Amino acid sequence: MLSYRKLAMRVLGRPLHTEGIDSPRPASQRAAAFILTAAMLTTLAAPAFADIWHIENGDITISAGESGNNVTQNNNTTYGDTNTIITNQNKDTASSHTVTIEAKDKDDKVEVTLKDVNIDTSSRNKAAVSVTGEGDTNIKLDGDNALKSDIYRSGIYGSGSGSLTISGGENDSLTAQGGSGANGISSSGSLTISGGTVTANGDDGGRGISSNGGVTISGGSTVTANGGSGTISGGDGIWSGGGVTISGGSTVTANGGNGGSLVGGDGIRSGGGLTVSDGTVTAKGGNGDSKDGYGGDGIRSGGVVTISGNTVNAAGGYGGKVGGYGICSFDRVAISGGTVEAAGGNGSTGGGSGIYSSVIDLSGSLELTAKAGSPNGKALSQKGSELVLDTIKDKLGPGAKVTATDADGKVIDQVSTPRPVEPEESSSSSDGGSAAPSAPASPLPGLTVTDKDGQRISYTSTQSGNTLTVCVGRLTASFRISLAALRQLRAEGIETIAFQTVLCSTTLSVDELLAMGGENAEAVLTHRFTDSSLTVG
Repeated sequence: MLSYRKLAMRVLGRPLHTEGIDSPRPASQRAAAFILTAAMLTTLAAPAFADIWHIENGDITISAGESGNNVTQNNNTTYGDTNTIITNQNKDTASSHTVTIEAKDKDDKVEVTLKDVNIDTSSRNKAAVSVTGEGDTNIKLDGDNALKSDIYRSGIYGSGSGSLTISGGENDSLTAQGGSGANGISSSGSLTISGGTVTANGDDGGRGISSNGGVTISGGSTVTANGGSGTISGGDGIWSGGGVTISGGSTVTANGGNGGSLVGGDGIRSGGGLTVSDGTVTAKGGNGDSKDGYGGDGIRSGGVVTISGNTVNAAGGYGGKVGGYGICSFDRVAISGGTVEAAGGNGSTGGGSGIYSSVIDLSGSLELTAKAGSPNGKALSQKGSELVLDTIKDKLGPGAKVTATDADGKVIDQVSTPRPVEPEESSSSSDGGSAAPSAPASPLPGLTVTDKDGQRISYTSTQSGNTLTVCVGRLTASFRISLAALRQLRAEGIETIAFQTVLCSTTLSVDELLAMGGENAEAVLTHRFTDSSLTVG
């Protein structure tokens, strides 16, 4: 079959010859030529929108185009692909071909979907997925995806300075396995995981997740990051040169790898701060098994460690010489809510501290158990000395409890505050509501707390770092604030708000609330016994 181009040239080419005299082409031929030429030009100019790419057919490169992605496979490029989906024809058989994503310029945005992808490049000296450039890349997960790379190559290797986002739904997953000495997931810029189940494994001292920028885990993600055990040092579960933020009901498990001759990896290590506002975090340091080894820390941060909600369990690893810290900050540790357990690791000559920092700021309705490592470790080491809990009692909210134990779990110090007995308990109301509301009080402009009948009631508010805690001694109450007031609080440095009633505690992100409504909207958070509900607008 002739191509459009050849056929059109045949029709448009030399005129017919009749007895040696050039004659004009018949009208029918001129019409055919016009139609074919138009068809040819239309075919050449129209963008293609092929959106399914099979990795078995060859390496795939995706770059940002003017109207979508430019996708190249086997030296053939499709322009303007608005929905790039990469998949396996048979997901049970791994392909050795690679995916390269290029977001070259700062304004470039590339979005790619991995759908039941299975890639293993351990025989090719390449990363399964590479991300380059200064722009933003979003890798969307669909189904179950597995990436495995060769020696010194991460499962996902982001070498550019742009942001990398991995997103998915409740049933979507990714397992990224780095090669020997490499990380599971690497990003030279910032890394965000939003939704889905992500498992990242380092190998032979490699980190599970590594980012030179910040690491943000949100959107109900389930993340497991395992550092690889090494002959000298173990890899960190999560390492960030910036900060680490965990929110949105996410569940994070971070394990440092064991170190052979030196030190175990940290569960979470951040060059900036670490913030847990609404998430469940389990962080464990790896062991340093040699006689001169040090256990890794559960959480280690160069900035402020802020915990305001849900559950955190951090444990230092065993050290053949000295055990690791449960939580370590070279700035400040501020805990204002949630349930926190911090345990120092054991060692042969010295145990790690449950919490180690120059400043340990405990407030709000937190529940904290800090355990010293054996031998001679401290439960709460502030400036090298055991924190006297009686000195912080006045900062604690209703129902708070702080316990310090030795390595055997024996209580060495404890302080608690009772939950208030509400007047409405004697009321005949079925939900514990008060028949007579308390006197209204609103020390913060634009913020009110109401009882079950909508009557304003008094409350207490405290600020610790960038967290505002609002407490009220009721079983049922509603926290109300306009988004305009939230913007003012955000401008004053408040990033999270914790609302605490007798049986319930909820922590909200100010930024997430502001993203939900307009200038005149109101956020209403209601607690009813142990249940909570939020409406905006």
